[in-house]
Amino acid sequence: MMNLRFLLALNRMNKVGPITVAKLLKRWPDLEPMSQLTVKELEGAGIPPALAHTISTFDLCEVDEDFEWLAQSPDNHFLTKNSPEYPDLLKEIADPPVVLYAQGQLASLKQPRLAVVGSRNPSHSGNDNAKHFAKELSRHGITIVSGLALGIDAQAHIGTLEAGGSTIAVLGTGIDCIYPRRHWKLAEQIREKGLLISEFPLKSPPIAGHFPRRNRIISGLSLCTLVIEAAIKSGSLITARMALEQNRDVLAIPGSIHNPLARGCHHLLQQGAKLVTSVNDVLDELRIDYQTATARQSTFSLASENENLVQFIGFEMTSIDKLIERSGQSIEQVTGALAKLELNGAVVAVPGGYIRCEYER
Repeated sequence: MMNLRFLLALNRMNKVGPITVAKLLKRWPDLEPMSQLTVKELEGAGIPPALAHTISTFDLCEVDEDFEWLAQSPDNHFLTKNSPEYPDLLKEIADPPVVLYAQGQLASLKQPRLAVVGSRNPSHSGNDNAKHFAKELSRHGITIVSGLALGIDAQAHIGTLEAGGSTIAVLGTGIDCIYPRRHWKLAEQIREKGLLISEFPLKSPPIAGHFPRRNRIISGLSLCTLVIEAAIKSGSLITARMALEQNRDVLAIPGSIHNPLARGCHHLLQQGAKLVTSVNDVLDELRIDYQTATARQSTFSLASENENLVQFIGFEMTSIDKLIERSGQSIEQVTGALAKLELNGAVVAVPGGYIRCEYER
């Protein structure tokens, strides 16, 4: 592959990013002659002194490690803009990655792709929404793209895998450094059924500046970005902003006005994001045909009398004291009824009380 060795080298150089590489390629479509120039010759060609010194003194032997990694498995890949598998959507952004390290199934890049992002510390409902939407959308042939982070990202990946679908995890580290470490097993499952992607050189650690760069790839790979629970100041809103800058649509699921993790979604909706209340809303936005599903019937009834407490429990946390107040029952009656409802999957215990389940378990 033309220029691959030199692109890998440039990708390893400090303070050399995609825009700088694009300028160098415009001047030298074949990078090999450039790599042989002295500092003075590079400066004479209009290269700033610091960059000329970086290029001239770089040891090309460093990229041998990359080729050793490539040879370790047929599932390891390098993608550059000249690669047929390099996603066209990603080429459209202002600063597409110079090189992508990819591990897993490149077929994941051939399906329509949706980014799913959100809080690292979501509510129970947020986790449920992420898993449910990912499951159902992947069953319609959509690849779910996220960032392997705790919370919403992980649930989106897990939901897709449980449905037998395809998911892409974009890393903010080198592809050989899974972060967080507890997601090592999840990353292994994604390698088998989907794809891990990183633009960072091997052994790159999880430093703060990597994650905004990672986020632009998540949105850049995707037709739309769906935000599920996000605080006003969060990486998810950064991803949403990047999606808008890339001329991609942003979708958001609303939440309780009392939930601080819903405020980011509400802010996006005020700014013109598409309101999402069902999987069909997302399919409409992606222009994917679907058959309207028959309304799902609950496996439990909502009693109009005090036969059970479902009618008194909200989709946000409801305390036992509040249930006693609303139902007029004794603490013994309330706790006994809650035990039965939890066993039936109608409610779930959370810190401080209970919430009503939105999706069947």
